[in-house]
Amino acid sequence: MKNKKENKIIQFFKSKNIKKEHFLWLVIFVLLALSSICFFSRKYDERKSILKLKEKYSLISPARSLYSKDDLIINVQPLRDSLTEIGEDPNVSIYFEFLNTGANIAVNKDMTIWPASLMKIPIAMAVMKKIEIGEWNMDSEMILYQEDKDERFGDLYRKPNNTKFTVQELLYEMLDKSDNTARAILMRNLDKGDIEEVLNHLGIEDIYDAENKVTGKKYSIFWRSLYTSSFLVEEYSQQLIEIMSHSQTNEYLSRGLPKGLIFSHKIGVIYEDNIYADSGIVYVPERPYIITVMMQGKSQDESEKIIKEISQKIYNYVSSY
Repeated sequence: MKNKKENKIIQFFKSKNIKKEHFLWLVIFVLLALSSICFFSRKYDERKSILKLKEKYSLISPARSLYSKDDLIINVQPLRDSLTEIGEDPNVSIYFEFLNTGANIAVNKDMTIWPASLMKIPIAMAVMKKIEIGEWNMDSEMILYQEDKDERFGDLYRKPNNTKFTVQELLYEMLDKSDNTARAILMRNLDKGDIEEVLNHLGIEDIYDAENKVTGKKYSIFWRSLYTSSFLVEEYSQQLIEIMSHSQTNEYLSRGLPKGLIFSHKIGVIYEDNIYADSGIVYVPERPYIITVMMQGKSQDESEKIIKEISQKIYNYVSSY
């Protein structure tokens, strides 16, 4: 019986002069169409479900429907107690923020340091804003001048004068390799008002104190802005976070995290002054958090050891809660 049906189908397509290849393409098209219908139907149902929850619980955060209850950590007191022991040293500052709920810990929150390479993030945000509004694009070219060259971090200073770089190349060099020459080229092409716009939008015009130093808590606002895409649209916030997730500086906080875990971060170091800082977003699945650790007055080895310990404590708490 089955063979007769199959023969009828074959005869039908032969009678219609439909080739086997065309039939296969037709089947593929139908399958794709059905898949698309199922996908958009599911998305519509999900959206409808969220809207119903918003109507039912109009005074509750709509983001609540996006997270499992287990991933909404509020109680961080045990972690605070553990970090406070490390924070008895006044030269260690820690800021932690659990992004799902906003629960946070600030240890020695008033300690300030000279931010060094950490301030490359607001520069990158200003660059991306110019791309977002159409004044620049990733392929826009900028020229290297002698006064841009800085030997302290990166290798672009080795390039001959008048070498051209795209904005995309400079962003990667500045953020991924912390290249100071790339920073200088971008800064020379930005207006003073471009950086001020970033700070004003985030409400931290006074991010620096009288000595041009910054606290870990205030600095962490940059990461929150990128994560929530409040200054840049999603596309450009995502690009910056992604660039910094490929950072080649796998030291400090990275050493306290398991390999393969996404960690988008920026390191700021002034070796001659014994200043060491690392700040970023750790993407524990469904439980992302901001972490900023700043240290001063200790050797590099001692600083790396303490920062690694802090990173491990926080990761272990968040991942096993």
